Amino acid sequence: MATATLVGPTADHVLDGTLLGSLLWAVAEERSGLEHVTVAARPGRTDVVLFYTGASPCAADAAGADLCRRALWAATQLHGWRLGPGPH
Repeated sequence: MATATLVGPTADHVLDGTLLGSLLWAVAEERSGLEHVTVAARPGRTDVVLFYTGASPCAADAAGADLCRRALWAATQLHGWRLGPGPH
């Protein structure tokens, strides 16, 4: 399992959690072991929990951070959002 926090461009900006989940699945590598994505959106931040099969905690954290970075880079809908501080 990996967790990540995306921080919005403003404190009141709310990201569509369904959209983010779809974007994460779209940029996920086929053989990454990603099994499940949970997104909790709040004003100014969005928390993501990613479940990976067979990954050590360290490998899951690295894969989760990489996945979020790829989504942030690839999707214009995430313009202004960034990966926040945390265990990634």
